Amino acid sequence: MRINSISRSDNQTFGRKLNPAEMQVYTSSLNEGLKLLNKKVDIIIHNSAAPSFPKENIGIGTLFSDTVQKKLIPFLKAHGITGIQQEPNNLRKLGDPSPYAPESSAKNIYMIPLYKLTTEKYGKILPKNVFLEMLEANPNPEKVNYSFISKEYDVALKIAYSIFKLRKALVPKFESFKKQNEEKLEKAAIFNTLSDIYKTDWRQWPGLDNRLYAPKTKEEEDAVKHRIAEIKRKYKQDIDFFMFKQFLIDTENQESNKLAKETGVKIIGDSPVASPAADEWANQNLFLEGKAIGCPPDAFSKDGQRWGFGYFNPKYIFNPDGTLGKAGQILKEKYDSFFASFPGGLRIDHTIGLVDPFIYKVSEKILPENSGRIYSQGEFKKTEEEYSNILEKIVLQSAKEHGMSKDDIICEDLGEPNIPTQKVMKKLDLSGISVTQFDYRGSKAPERNVIMIGSHDNISFIEYTDQLLNNIVEQYLKTKNIITKLLIKSKNKEKINHFMTKTRLLAEDTAPKDATLKDVDKYTKELRTDKKKFMAASFAELFTSPARRVQIFFADFWGLGKTYNRPGTNKGNWELRIPSDFEDEYYKAVAEGKAPNLADAIGRALRQRGLDKEHPQLMMNLDESARILAE
Repeated sequence: MRINSISRSDNQTFGRKLNPAEMQVYTSSLNEGLKLLNKKVDIIIHNSAAPSFPKENIGIGTLFSDTVQKKLIPFLKAHGITGIQQEPNNLRKLGDPSPYAPESSAKNIYMIPLYKLTTEKYGKILPKNVFLEMLEANPNPEKVNYSFISKEYDVALKIAYSIFKLRKALVPKFESFKKQNEEKLEKAAIFNTLSDIYKTDWRQWPGLDNRLYAPKTKEEEDAVKHRIAEIKRKYKQDIDFFMFKQFLIDTENQESNKLAKETGVKIIGDSPVASPAADEWANQNLFLEGKAIGCPPDAFSKDGQRWGFGYFNPKYIFNPDGTLGKAGQILKEKYDSFFASFPGGLRIDHTIGLVDPFIYKVSEKILPENSGRIYSQGEFKKTEEEYSNILEKIVLQSAKEHGMSKDDIICEDLGEPNIPTQKVMKKLDLSGISVTQFDYRGSKAPERNVIMIGSHDNISFIEYTDQLLNNIVEQYLKTKNIITKLLIKSKNKEKINHFMTKTRLLAEDTAPKDATLKDVDKYTKELRTDKKKFMAASFAELFTSPARRVQIFFADFWGLGKTYNRPGTNKGNWELRIPSDFEDEYYKAVAEGKAPNLADAIGRALRQRGLDKEHPQLMMNLDESARILAE
């Protein structure tokens, strides 16, 4: 379908929202272009960052909300997006907003859409006035405030739980859930209960409680059985409340997966490298004593990172005959849970941690003293074949059992190069990640990879662009006097050469296939002097690259210009959210050149590959859509 001339009246708003007829052409053109390019597009949105319309915005987002399921998902589908990658959905440690430091393998309670509990769907178990009080008390609707949220959620869910128990019609489903999941969730429930009591790290819990599932003597074995029975009896209500919250999440997760089948927009999970604290507490004998997994000095941290997460003793992951040991079985259950929850597949955080992790001695305060790669440098040397065992025999096997393949897995392989990890990735033909913000040239991205401008660990693309095209570079470009120009370059040679090289390569990689050298020279000059054109070319690079999968972080998709997470610090992290008026804000950002104009990016990619001549109608539609969005 061709877009013909468009008449417009003075009261029509362009650059914000396409009208229904335009949107139909736009969406079909994007999908046709993506098919020709053999690309699929995901967006990265953590639950807490999801938008909420005012009526349900209590200060934190969830992908289970009405806002997301009824408004955001159709919006994303209209823009050719078929996947939403969320953060790890495990229960978080109290006081630590990072989703990559899980308390247990139970699910994150802040994913529960409290607004829905006020509706008929749940028998109005949360009184509307309680919810409205939360709305009014919310100190900052556009940001996440975990100290506020943690208290409010606890109060609201306790009220909902007490009313829920009186709603006889709802109880049978809950009892069925408990029966099916009690064994799996019991340890997490007891850990959560004891954490609420002691409010300290589990290693400091008194008596038997810090080794309740890891007795040291024969006498302790009987003692812990009695203690577990006592806790279950004494804190029966607390454990039941814990199960109730998991029941709510499970209910919403099942409905979310049904929606994914209907819409084609699937949720992609994220598996943290960290072993949950509750798992370490319950399986102490399976972990390396006095050691933890971390990261050696790199671009993110010159001193390295001491994450403090325990690592399974390798001798318990696989038995001598190659079958799964006790630790291996726990890992298998972990991935079984993830693949069962996420129809869109799974991102593996810090893949090197499954191949050749960096292990340090907890008592040492400085890295890399008494630290190193456990399999290539440490005491548990592996043969070349053995490096792939965890990925091949646990992760990929779990995926296969849940009807998925390696194409449904994204391996985060960034950071320090590690030869064993690189070999395993190649051997298993797994999808790694190429980040252009790390000066990765898009045209060099492997076909199997996921390509992105940046993720949750990067500054926003707007901030990156401002840093790249900084005052020194702008001064150099504007200066006409040759002597002055040489002086500026001599003092800032590395910075200027980097900018000049990057922009030249970007021009070469995103120019039309039939562009002449003169055309590319002109295009290069434009990228060096116009931030909007540089950003547009950078988004186009994602689609001109060989990589089959494109991911865009929400801060870049909406052109927010703010950093979501700064590795190495907790201050101000994980607070950024998508605005409640996300549709208008997206179209506004596109018109201002701050957000990706997907019609423009896909059109450029088709021209770069020389496919434009074969599809003239498609190109006209994409060009017209791009023009309307840019107005």
